[in-house]
This record gives sequence, structure tokens and C-alpha cells, in this order.
Amino acid sequence: MWEFAESHPLITLALAMIAAGTVTAPFRYAFRAYNRTLRSRNIALHGWPTAPIDADGEVVYPDKDDE
Repeated sequence: MWEFAESHPLITLALAMIAAGTVTAPFRYAFRAYNRTLRSRNIALHGWPTAPIDADGEVVYPDKDDE
């Protein structure tokens, strides 16, 4: 196995990245599901932000060209 890894470093890197993605995928999806659950609960409790604020809490100013 080490002989293959030493002679084919790009393929080994690609296989390592695939393995890392496969191992971390359940944790990413669990965190994302928890995050979306908290976000929908907060919006249900507190309502959607007021007009100059977007859903992330950032202030959005309208463009002068739109007026």
C-alpha cells in the first residue's frame, strides 16, 4: 500500500480526500439539520426581521437606481 502511495501521490491525495469527506459527511449533515431547526424555531418565536434587515441580521440598503 505504501509503495502505491509513494508512486501515485495525486491518486492517493484524491482517495484521502474522498475518505475524509465520507467520514465527515454525517457530522456535517447533522449539524446542518440542527442549525436549520434552530433557525426555523427562532423565526417562529420572534418573527421575520424588519424591513431594512435580511434574514441573517445584516442591514440591507436599497440601491439608489431602484428608486
